[in-house]
Amino acid sequence: MARKTDVDILLDRTRPDSVHFEPQSEKRYVFNGDPQSKIAGYAVRQNKRGVRRTRSTFNIILILFGCAVAIILYISNIIAVNNLAFETGQLQAKYDKIVNTNGALKAEINRKSGWERINKIATEQLGLRYPKEQPTWFDIDEDKLELVKGD
Repeated sequence: MARKTDVDILLDRTRPDSVHFEPQSEKRYVFNGDPQSKIAGYAVRQNKRGVRRTRSTFNIILILFGCAVAIILYISNIIAVNNLAFETGQLQAKYDKIVNTNGALKAEINRKSGWERINKIATEQLGLRYPKEQPTWFDIDEDKLELVKGD
């Protein structure tokens, strides 16, 4: 009888009426089991190395979408901060202008309320002059005042 090849043995094992068909438990993936086959000429395959599961396309797209959203939010934040800085600069310039105007108005008020200026305007334009006599002080009797008010 000619020696059977591995292909012939495998084909024989697939037929249920085969002489060599013996249902057995699969021992190839048991690490401490017997790797030897009971059929002569049967090549036992070694255990495959565990393959790390790759990331799905959906997860990659989801991560890319999240990164895109984060970048957009970051850029919009930078633009908003720049706009606020520009607006703050404009408001600071406006505030400085108002402070300078207030300072100029206070200086003008101090200049116009000076004693020398008021004295000059009172004597020249209004014709006012200092009195030559001292003012006289007098006391008012409260009873007589009430009597006058009563009439």
